[in-house]
Amino acid sequence: MVSSTPKPVEGTAYSLGRCHLAACRLNLQHYLWRETLGFSVHTAIKLPPNPVIADIACGTGLRLIDVSREIPGAQLHGFDMDLTQAPHEGWLPPNISLKHWNFFDEVPQEFAGKFDFVHVRLLVMVLPDDAAPFISRLFELLKPGAYLQWDELDCINMSIRKADASIPTPALEELHKIWTGRYDWTITIDETLYKCGFENASLEYIGDDNLLARAFADCNLMAIDEVAGGMIRSGREDAGKRILGLLIKAHQENAQGAGLSTPRVICVARKPWEER
Repeated sequence: MVSSTPKPVEGTAYSLGRCHLAACRLNLQHYLWRETLGFSVHTAIKLPPNPVIADIACGTGLRLIDVSREIPGAQLHGFDMDLTQAPHEGWLPPNISLKHWNFFDEVPQEFAGKFDFVHVRLLVMVLPDDAAPFISRLFELLKPGAYLQWDELDCINMSIRKADASIPTPALEELHKIWTGRYDWTITIDETLYKCGFENASLEYIGDDNLLARAFADCNLMAIDEVAGGMIRSGREDAGKRILGLLIKAHQENAQGAGLSTPRVICVARKPWEER
């Protein structure tokens, strides 16, 4: 197993926003993913009665709320390094608890080997190219024989989707150049999981439906807007302002029937009953 300490991407430990608008974007993103995937827990995952489940980087907590309805007997633990976007505990079902945990730190002993299922989503802009140290944390959280589900973006195959091929998209093309080809580790998560001790790792690609193309396109621009704001706050003002200028034009291109489309990858793997 990998034992080194994982490090966040330099200068972008969390380049998205934490305000109410960012929370709204996360909530929209959640509902779009739910509509596209059609499941919270992948159908390949077999859980015991009353499972103990962890959601890493739980954000606004909506996925936990979904799972609490789908599996009422589950004990659900949401972990994040910042819980300011999550609901107050008084607004959550009794089977959900939220806890601060910086996943670049060691796993708290009380949670080692505790979970029947661990879920992770959208750490593509937080983790470095070498995700193995973080994966070792996930491995440690799981019971022997338990499952991991990891949902990510496939930035390598990001494209510009058009309702009509003749639609001009100069701003979207510029944004595409900035992001395409980065974060390529997500399309090899299954290979990395094998190297880190997991078994039965499988990777599934899921694209955008035309019916949700506009909604995803606008949500993508919202995320890029947050990144640009983070760049400005961190001293990269010229680059951030350039992106903000492109966003205004890109929104107009969205309205004409074009948009950035980023496929999703869903990886399911299992911790062996006996460590190799």
